[in-house]
Amino acid sequence: MISFKSLSISDYHGEPLSNTFMQQEHGTRQLAIVLPGQGYTAHMPVLYYPTSLLVNRGADILNVDYDYYRKPAFSKVSGVERSQWLFADATAALEAGLAQRPYERVVLVGKSLGTLAMGHLITTDAQLAQSPCIWLTPLVRNATLRQQIAQARPRSLFVIGTADSHYDPADFTEVVEATRGQSLVIEGANHSLEVVGSVSESLRAMAQVVQAVEIFLDAAP
Repeated sequence: MISFKSLSISDYHGEPLSNTFMQQEHGTRQLAIVLPGQGYTAHMPVLYYPTSLLVNRGADILNVDYDYYRKPAFSKVSGVERSQWLFADATAALEAGLAQRPYERVVLVGKSLGTLAMGHLITTDAQLAQSPCIWLTPLVRNATLRQQIAQARPRSLFVIGTADSHYDPADFTEVVEATRGQSLVIEGANHSLEVVGSVSESLRAMAQVVQAVEIFLDAAP
């Protein structure tokens, strides 16, 4: 059984940070932190199904719903301040999640903007040194993110589509090789990992993502 609640988390501006905490009734030593994109929530398919897999494997889940797309101020501030805002929110969420139980393993799952938050967390928190990381449509064109991944070298799965504007084959290969990670590149899939104009191909792409995540979690210690 799973219970649902919202944790008391303060965001960058001291306001409540929207979140959903899914807690296993009989206890667990595993926590997953789910960091969505700017306009792609944790309840949408690319994050929903990996989250469901983790729930079925006995993990507690903290879905972070920072909702920046509903906050005009986020897009109006400088890039530096947006990063500070994102990193502060991700750090506060991690601390709140870790306070719930004495976890032995933390899994990080991020999509798009959330992968920038992951890069910050894995290079600033020693507790995450052995954390498995699932990078969904990662912003691999971002040089800082690539440097952070190369620095931390976490056990990783990278998933992206060839029609994603953030996809660069050389940059993608760089992070995969730096971590000796697993990877999935879906032909024709966009930043939502959908194939425009084909529902069946989009569903097939989602099935590929689920299978890749299952294989990754099976291999992770």
